[in-house]
Amino acid sequence: MRLPAVVHVDLDGAAEIYEAHGWRRNGGGDPLFESGMRHALDFFASYGVRATLFVIARQLDDPRKREWIREAVRQGHEIGSHTVTHRSLTRLEGAEKRREIFQSRDRLAADLGVEVRGFRAPQFHIDRESLELIAEAGYDYDSSLFPASRVQQKPYRPIPGRGLLELSLPSAAPLPFPFHPCYSLVLGIPYYRLAFHRFRMRRAPLVFLFHLTDFAEPLPEAHLNGWADRIYTLSHLSAESKRRRCGKMLDAVRKHFRITTTGELVNAI
Repeated sequence: MRLPAVVHVDLDGAAEIYEAHGWRRNGGGDPLFESGMRHALDFFASYGVRATLFVIARQLDDPRKREWIREAVRQGHEIGSHTVTHRSLTRLEGAEKRREIFQSRDRLAADLGVEVRGFRAPQFHIDRESLELIAEAGYDYDSSLFPASRVQQKPYRPIPGRGLLELSLPSAAPLPFPFHPCYSLVLGIPYYRLAFHRFRMRRAPLVFLFHLTDFAEPLPEAHLNGWADRIYTLSHLSAESKRRRCGKMLDAVRKHFRITTTGELVNAI
């Protein structure tokens, strides 16, 4: 019997990528977000996949981004929280952590009319205090941690006595890098196949994580500063070549796993 897999997408646009690295942004708007959303929704529709999109709540302040997110909801995709402003939680004081975790859930639920059950920390930076706040805020699950052991690769409760579930991201240890598409699009399909095979041997459910960079058109040359932001935004690859490679990766997932929604997986545990 095939184990379940869920498909996630972190909605980091160019605004968040450049802020995280302290880079100067050139040009207006966020073409990476818009083209990434357009291609991602087309890609998932062609595969009949209902993904979970982890939204940064401040993105709802932008009417163009808000409409793309609402379209994703209309197409049946689930919504999770990726904080309010995409700041690293481990660098914040307790009151700011609470705001990022609580207010993002409240705003997404109110503005989009959906239940927000899941959370992912920006840059996967998370600590015990943040996990306790995630549980207190009423989330059903977190998906921010790369496991430190084979046992923790399967869903588990990270806080004793609390109902919060951790849906671990897939580890490819002892290989040096994760194998979700934003890495594998740079490291190549052979790396993906090797790491994916190693993960399958652990017999655990799969959280298959995309980013908008995996689908977006290359940023215009006027927006780019040099090789670093070109690589981190995957602007060295065409949208069509990324779609083909992401299709091969998702085909492998579908061959070995049963794709379901995150809500259905959490309900079954």
